[in-house]
Amino acid sequence: MEQTHLNKEKIYLPGLNGIRAIAALAVVFSHTNGHLGNFGLTTLPYLSLAGFGVTIFFTLSGFLITFLLFKEIDKTGTVEIKKFYARRILRIWPLYYFYLFVILAVVGYGALGKTFFMYLAILPNIANAYVTYNALPWEIPTATAMFLIGHYWSLGVEEQFYSFWPWLIKKIKNILPFLILFPIAFLALKIIAKYMHFSEPIQFVLHYSRFGCLGIGALGAYLYWSNHKILKYLKPLGIQILPWVVLLIVALNRFHIFSIIDHEIVSLFMVILIINQISGYKKIINLENKVFDYLGKISFGIYVYNPLVIFILYSIISKYFELSETLLSYMIIYSLVVFTNILFAHLSYYTIERFFLKLKSNFITVKSIASKEEFNEK
Repeated sequence: MEQTHLNKEKIYLPGLNGIRAIAALAVVFSHTNGHLGNFGLTTLPYLSLAGFGVTIFFTLSGFLITFLLFKEIDKTGTVEIKKFYARRILRIWPLYYFYLFVILAVVGYGALGKTFFMYLAILPNIANAYVTYNALPWEIPTATAMFLIGHYWSLGVEEQFYSFWPWLIKKIKNILPFLILFPIAFLALKIIAKYMHFSEPIQFVLHYSRFGCLGIGALGAYLYWSNHKILKYLKPLGIQILPWVVLLIVALNRFHIFSIIDHEIVSLFMVILIINQISGYKKIINLENKVFDYLGKISFGIYVYNPLVIFILYSIISKYFELSETLLSYMIIYSLVVFTNILFAHLSYYTIERFFLKLKSNFITVKSIASKEEFNEK
């Protein structure tokens, strides 16, 4: 069943870049939809694709990083915590802070105010919660500033999750019951916060933290790593098609069961999709191809830059062009946003991120390769 590729201790999990690409483009299309009015077109309904796209990222992140932690335990008998944090810093922080200071230069300190220091401390989800409910003791950022930096909440959530996660994987001996109980406990905390009427900012933080989705991804990693007997039930085509049905419903803005658990439900289906992509049996849709491989490799940049790209394009187009309400106008805008976003992400990857990724290799115990092309390199 296993399709994980190994070559001189390098690990490559096929299809994951395809999932990254889907998640990143979902966010881009959703954000574009919500700002068509700035291009002089009728604004379309804001798609839930953005929120669920981030949920896909969270699930994939929880799966991949936890899987690599288990592989590290296989190899060394432990988790080297300092190396783990060095890898996280080198992967996330350079682009995180580069973009933060770019936005500071674009909108000025006055537009961000003192919330800038919350973003600086990698607490963007906390900042967003208190800005949303106007609960800060100082002036809130401008709408433009929040659009350009508001999506940073997800990066804060990930970094906060990984501030404690490797310690738990390292220390807890009976790990499966913990991995099952963790998302359940976090879900229970959200329910308690809602029905015990915790403050709205706290409920907001818990809802957006999505630690449960990261934990569900981690549970999937354990099942795959341990070759658990449940995996055989994920192979039939009838099961394989379920995640794609869920993604279609999400894309049509029709996925809703109960708001407090919608994202955890999507995470469960995304775990099925992840395991099906990296396993060796026949798939109904194979995401392993050069286009998705490339887009997945630069997906971090696609996600980070997308509001800035939209802002730059609508600032130029609204000033110099008047678009008519035609299908062609909409197609031009979506194409421009996607193309420019990919261009920004490409330049960012090869001029900023790759330098730090090379440094990251000095702290790697189990080497995970981001693309098949890199895996095949001598």
